[in-house]
Amino acid sequence: MCCWENQNQVVVWIWIGIGLFFLTTLFITLLVINYLKSIKKNKQKVSTMFRDVKKEYGEHMLSLQEQDRERLAEELHDNIISQLNIIRLTINEKKPEELNVDLKRSMQMIRELSHNLTPPDLNEIDLADLIADYLVPINKNIEVIFHHLTIEIAISNPVKLNIFRIIQELITNILKHAEATRVDVSLRISLNYLMLTIEDNGRGFIIGNHSGGIGLRNVHSRAQKIKAIYKLKTKPEKGTKFIACMAIQ
Repeated sequence: MCCWENQNQVVVWIWIGIGLFFLTTLFITLLVINYLKSIKKNKQKVSTMFRDVKKEYGEHMLSLQEQDRERLAEELHDNIISQLNIIRLTINEKKPEELNVDLKRSMQMIRELSHNLTPPDLNEIDLADLIADYLVPINKNIEVIFHHLTIEIAISNPVKLNIFRIIQELITNILKHAEATRVDVSLRISLNYLMLTIEDNGRGFIIGNHSGGIGLRNVHSRAQKIKAIYKLKTKPEKGTKFIACMAIQ
């Protein structure tokens, strides 16, 4: 009887071991299945996020292109076409010398528009010189004072381009809307930061009434691209001051 009982106990322990092994195997299998499901779910999330980011980026680029087209159309209509139309209407009334002056003025407008759309080779010019070259013809229409305090430090081409475009947008807005007689542009570059300031003595505006303008939207978009923080200070009849600052990496 004793041997028989011992054999029964051995059989029971064997079945208990088999049961524990089965339960352990089942538990591990369930863990692996859940882990694989989690990986698949995360891959789907990443794929969805990637598609959303790609779509958002595409829409953003299309929006910027559309804004640039609108600005180009506005520049052509308000300035160049209007100037050429005046020449056409007065061609029989003006002397050749006067017509020559008007044509030169129109050619200068086209040259400035071309320069605005395609800046010089960014690899061949530093940011301060790029800004100075842009402001030279502007100084014929309004007093422009450019201060810059910079050190010899590499500034990436994307930063140069976006700072340049921000200045273009703000100067264009000043010339069109501010009725200013003076603009002060300041650029400071140190080892750790870049600071841009543009201030005019124009009529100013209420920010809430102009926050949706194409120019200010472009400024906001350009600042985001280079991770710059900025502030626009203005009041009616008190001029406008723009300050932007970004860390140099």
